[in-house]
Amino acid sequence: MAQVVATRSIQGSMLSPNGGSVSTRSDKLLKPASFAVKVLGNESKKSGRVSVRGGRKVDTTVRSARVETEVIPVSPEDVPNREEQLERFLEMQKFSDTSVGMWSKPTVRRKTKIVCTVGPSTNTREMIWKLAEAGMNVARMNMSHGDHASHKKVIDLVKEYNAQSKDNTIAIMLDTKGPEVRSGDLPQPIMLDPGQEFTFTIERGVSTPSCVSVNYDDFVNDVEAGDMLLVDGGMMSFMVKSKTKETVICEVVDGGELKSRRHLNVRGKSATLPSITEKDWEDIKFGVENKVDFYAVSFVKDAQVVHELKNYLQGCGADIHVIVKN
Repeated sequence: MAQVVATRSIQGSMLSPNGGSVSTRSDKLLKPASFAVKVLGNESKKSGRVSVRGGRKVDTTVRSARVETEVIPVSPEDVPNREEQLERFLEMQKFSDTSVGMWSKPTVRRKTKIVCTVGPSTNTREMIWKLAEAGMNVARMNMSHGDHASHKKVIDLVKEYNAQSKDNTIAIMLDTKGPEVRSGDLPQPIMLDPGQEFTFTIERGVSTPSCVSVNYDDFVNDVEAGDMLLVDGGMMSFMVKSKTKETVICEVVDGGELKSRRHLNVRGKSATLPSITEKDWEDIKFGVENKVDFYAVSFVKDAQVVHELKNYLQGCGADIHVIVKN
């Protein structure tokens, strides 16, 4: 009975680093092939003799196997499916690559940066770690909300993460509130329809279905009859009809739901408020003390504001970048 011995070196060839691309190697190795085999059989006598040992004849003929080599074609049924072979190869390559650290973090640097606003729901150590590991590049603090104590907590946590991280550094940004004109507090939202008359007043604490206060004393001086007053950048709009010493009487143009503390501005005009308010300067000093990386300055009117801020930072010896927001 003949014995067939066959070998192939698919695995070693595929995993070889010098064997070419995966596609090239798979084309060479995964196509139907023939095996070179050795057939062992057809014993032949090489030499023989009869000797007498202990009174009996012993045949000491030496028999050797004659080795013949032939090629046995492999039928299509014997060749594993190409897709199965390739899948098996990729699995082998995956396990091979893990041994040399191929599953580590990618080394290509992402150019687009991710800025995350950190507030009450994300200012814990656990959440900041999760944001950082998910790809956060800049931790932003909105100085319109919160106090210095809560923002200091965030700054300390980000710096703690940076001290522990070997390959990731999170920058810190303070976004100033700026010279915002806002409506006052309302017990509940007011629904306003087009054509309806509505009044804004500089008197504090007013909140009726037809009148609400604003937080800026020069609001009346900054508007004139015919001006278009915008709420939240245009979500609602009012046409100024007339004004008194303390009130601005308007007609609703684009209606909607007016809520508490909505941002107000006049289309095509800037308020006479300074671009950097007293509160902003306090926040800027806070940033210098805590060595933040960026200031995002809101509602900047001209270049002079930027020069003023940069001169202040230079005098403090602070290397903080300034981002201008209009």
